[in-house]
Amino acid sequence: MSSPTERVKALLRDLQQDAQHYERLAQLLEQQRDAMLACHAGRTTEIGGELMLLYPLLQASARRRAETLNGFTLSPDGEGLLALLSRLPAALCQRATAWWNQLEQQAHLCQRLNQRNGQLLNSQQEMLGKLLHQDPQAFLYDR
Repeated sequence: MSSPTERVKALLRDLQQDAQHYERLAQLLEQQRDAMLACHAGRTTEIGGELMLLYPLLQASARRRAETLNGFTLSPDGEGLLALLSRLPAALCQRATAWWNQLEQQAHLCQRLNQRNGQLLNSQQEMLGKLLHQDPQAFLYDR
C-alpha cells in the first residue's frame, strides 16, 4: 500500500490528466456533431471508437479518486475531495481546487454536448424512420 502522500500525489496527477481527457472528449463530441450533421457515417463511427477509448480512462480515474477519498474516510464525491484538498499547503490547495473546478466545468460541458448529440441523433432517426416507413407525401405534410 502506498503512503498517504503518494496517494494524494496520484490523485492530483489524475485531476490534471482528467482535465486533458475531458478537453479531448469535448473536442470529439463537437466533431461527432459535425459528422452527424454532414451525414458522414464513417467519421461518426471513427469518433465513436475514440470516445469509447476515453470513457474507461475517466471511469478508472473516478474510481481511484473515490478509493483514495474512502481511504481517508472522506465521502467519495466533490465535497470529500474539497475536504482533502483543504488539508494541503495553501498554494497547492489553491491550485488543486482550481483543477477540480475546471474539471467539473469540463464534465458539465461534455454532458451538455453529449445530450445535444443524442437529441440530434434521435431527430435524425425519427426523420429516417418516417422516410422509410411512410408515404413520402405524408412526410412532407406532417411537418
